[in-house]
Amino acid sequence: MTKKVLKKKTKETESPRTKVKRQMTQLPPAAIQKTLLFHEALVDGIRNKYRKAQGEKERQIIAKVLTGKVLKKYRLQRLAQNSLGFSKKRWRNDENVNYSYQRKRNSRVPDSLTSRVRAFYTRDDVSRITTGKRQTITWKKTKKQKRFLLDTMKNLHMKFLAEEQSSISYSLFCLLRPFWVIHPTLSDRDTCMCKMHENLGFIVQKLHNLKVISTINLEDLVKTIACDTENMKCMYGECSECKNLCCPVSSKYNPESQETYLEWAIVDKEHNNDPSGKTSKITIKQESQATQEELLDQLNLLLHRFKRHSYNIKNQFTHYRALRQGLKSHECLIHVDFSENYVCKYSTEIQAVHFGASHQQATLHTGVLYVNTSSCPMSFCTVSPSRLKGPPAIWQHLSPVLDYVHVAHPEVSTIHFYSDGPCTQYRQRGNFFMFCTELFKQGFTAGTWNFFEASHGKGAPDGVGGALKRRADSLVSKGTDIPHAAKFFDVLQKTETTIKLFFVNEEAVEKAVQEMPNDVPSIPSTMRIHQVVTLAQGELTYRDISCLCTTRQNLTCKCFNAKSFTLDHQQAALRATEIMWQSSDIVGKWCVVKYDDDIYPGVITDTSETHVEVRCMHKIGVNRFFWPARKDLLWYLFEDILCIIPPLRQVTSRYMAIEKGVWDQLDSVP
Repeated sequence: MTKKVLKKKTKETESPRTKVKRQMTQLPPAAIQKTLLFHEALVDGIRNKYRKAQGEKERQIIAKVLTGKVLKKYRLQRLAQNSLGFSKKRWRNDENVNYSYQRKRNSRVPDSLTSRVRAFYTRDDVSRITTGKRQTITWKKTKKQKRFLLDTMKNLHMKFLAEEQSSISYSLFCLLRPFWVIHPTLSDRDTCMCKMHENLGFIVQKLHNLKVISTINLEDLVKTIACDTENMKCMYGECSECKNLCCPVSSKYNPESQETYLEWAIVDKEHNNDPSGKTSKITIKQESQATQEELLDQLNLLLHRFKRHSYNIKNQFTHYRALRQGLKSHECLIHVDFSENYVCKYSTEIQAVHFGASHQQATLHTGVLYVNTSSCPMSFCTVSPSRLKGPPAIWQHLSPVLDYVHVAHPEVSTIHFYSDGPCTQYRQRGNFFMFCTELFKQGFTAGTWNFFEASHGKGAPDGVGGALKRRADSLVSKGTDIPHAAKFFDVLQKTETTIKLFFVNEEAVEKAVQEMPNDVPSIPSTMRIHQVVTLAQGELTYRDISCLCTTRQNLTCKCFNAKSFTLDHQQAALRATEIMWQSSDIVGKWCVVKYDDDIYPGVITDTSETHVEVRCMHKIGVNRFFWPARKDLLWYLFEDILCIIPPLRQVTSRYMAIEKGVWDQLDSVP
């Protein structure tokens, strides 16, 4: 028994050379052939596996198993290298090979630079915060709401270098990107895109594919038609040197060539079941045809409008950041926005509820309060069963927040509001009226209301709404019923959320609506306004863009052609009627357009979120107009429309005139 054990042990510890000699002398040729065949098949399999490895980690594991001291002892490294396809480096330090490859952060990067880069990534003009309940990302047990980048990393790197004046490599810039700031995918598609950006981008992409223009970067194209992108006059088309510049084209330009391109357009939809033949307006993405000459004309027209648009975007975000960083002890900043209504639900429902439109909704008015740099921002949300979102409802939602500011921060006397600019909610005469009256009733002495550029108002409040709705859905999935707004408020209050919650009664909102005066005068060029300042009840100062002087406590400055307005004393009769652009009846009405400091009548043919399409008449003399042979059909900003007028009267067979009383009022307006 002992001999057998010793013999077996000796056989197991035979060297590779001894095993080969024994097989050559003892095994028949067929067995030797099979052994060699097994060897060749094994080598081919390992070589193919190594070549098709998905990454460095997998190659390291294969090489770790097949390289070692045994091959070195019998001097078989070269044979193994040629047979298996390994490089020579696989035999270097084979005992200390890492199985995983982790990119190490450069510990020599200053903390100040890291903070600046990460703060840049989380700016609202660099990445947009998501509002979805499920749009979160977790890394190392840290959960964050996703932010989607608004441009390519190359463009953002160049933008950072231009703003910060610091030399940071592209690779380090990418390395310092926060984990929750990511590139959007198709499933993360944005449903709130800017129509101006999209349509201009379609034309630019088409002309670039045709090699007519040299770049698809909109900012670079703006630089070709503006003297100075930092100068307001140049970007607003008021500079005599660059207001008529056109985008340069290459030798590939063929004016007569017919092309097809995409655009977002408003079209008429016919209702087959409607015997009256009525139509409705819908927005679709459609293919359109035009010559290269027409495409280039459209590009130049949109680019000159885009100049103002991009300047407003940049200025408003710059002012917002400066305001946050420069708040004084007596100031606070309140950034507000309406979140998408929360659809209340039960943990279990019958079909009649689920499919029978029996769900109630909760209106969420979200926001973030900034007091000063030493205090942490406070997220808040007001909840109401009322679905009204007009000015009276807005100030009912703001009332408990302002009461909280009085109690928690009694030193605050000046409030700066920031919001997007929908003309049915914040940017309208009703809100301006309540802003310069209710603010003083609440005990504050001054305030400003600032608006982000149209379609570019996403910010921190959007994340507040997403967090609350995500938490509410989680409670419903665990058996909690949330059938109405009051229950939504009570349930979330008990979760001890860090978001401050307030409840607004529906009766209070309805009462405020009834008390709202109907004859509130409108401010001229309302849709052009981006900042309103009030220092006394009933008095306003407004301007096209927000002024940085307001961050330095100089609320009385007259920068950017600031104008004053008193709501109690209305002088111009034309200002008494505000144009309701959202009304379906607006199409087909007569209006007056201001163009190059002159006025022209025309008929409204279409509207969008910020523009109106007008077919204009041409001028032949004092209050004499005629229809040109070629239709003068263009898109104008809302602020370029002075007023709605009655149809023109026929003077001769060719010429028409505006009613005398209306013309006298128009002629008296500077």
